[in-house]
Amino acid sequence: MTEEQILKKKEVLSKVLRYGTSQERKQALFELLSFPKEQANELYLYLGELLESEKDIGVKIVVLRTVGELNLHQFGDLVIRLFEDPNEDVTKQAISTAKKLKLTTAVGPLIEKVRKEDFTKSSNQLTLMINTLAELPNGIEASPFFQIKFKEKFNNSDTRAQIALYFGSVKDSSAESMLSDLAFDDAAPTTLRCYSINALGKIKANNAKSKLLELLDSLKKTAGKLDGKKAQSLKIYTIGALVLLGDKDVIQELNEFARDDDAMVRLRVIEHMGNLKDPSALDLLEYKRDRDPSPKVQKAAKRAIDQIKGVEVSSPEEESEKAENVTE
Repeated sequence: MTEEQILKKKEVLSKVLRYGTSQERKQALFELLSFPKEQANELYLYLGELLESEKDIGVKIVVLRTVGELNLHQFGDLVIRLFEDPNEDVTKQAISTAKKLKLTTAVGPLIEKVRKEDFTKSSNQLTLMINTLAELPNGIEASPFFQIKFKEKFNNSDTRAQIALYFGSVKDSSAESMLSDLAFDDAAPTTLRCYSINALGKIKANNAKSKLLELLDSLKKTAGKLDGKKAQSLKIYTIGALVLLGDKDVIQELNEFARDDDAMVRLRVIEHMGNLKDPSALDLLEYKRDRDPSPKVQKAAKRAIDQIKGVEVSSPEEESEKAENVTE
């Protein structure tokens, strides 16, 4: 756009943000994402005003999302204030925006909010708060409280599983013992076991390596005897933890599980092969790329080959996000 066009558009956007209908303001906020940043400071001021005074829930949510996408840290305090908004959808978007902005100042308020939650029930908002604390700088400050909740067996197992992932994300080695207790407890819920196994890998719990290898061996010996979905999940997460621990013998295990009848097991194993960047896996990966019966496995194999050869690739999460944006 020319300088004149930019000024004209800026004038239009400012009026729409102040006087437009809800739908018009949402559209203006979307257009603001691509507006030249060096010319947008005055427009950004409207975002702060909207965070403070907007009554329309839908518009407020889009404003929060826009603040996150534009990385506008100057509105951090206003975002945190909306953690206590009476509307749950606004609250969740405020927490997501704080996560996007990586607001260190959000840790304290989030911990206080988490302390008021009922851990005996499954809650999307609680899960979001746990995951946000896992990614925020200084989020490890919540660990002592989460350790208490993790130990309490009467709490919801899915919520405890999210706490296990939190321990792995913040690399809290002090949680190793309690994670091991659940990871190798045959009576524990599968998701809780799997996420505990994942966390053991992330915190580099080398003391758990021998038990992980024993678990993997037992899963092979009991093939067909365990519930299929349970066995699949345990295989995937155990192999993943061994990869994270840098176990040299896991390469052979990966080759074996790459021939598993379960396509999801093959998919995850091939992703691990790409992350390890071991050239010795190329022959197998080329076969999988060309002949695996699952198109998803073929795609993963191609991506793994590119990783090993040093070709820059997007992460599966980034590719998924791109696909979602296209769909929207």
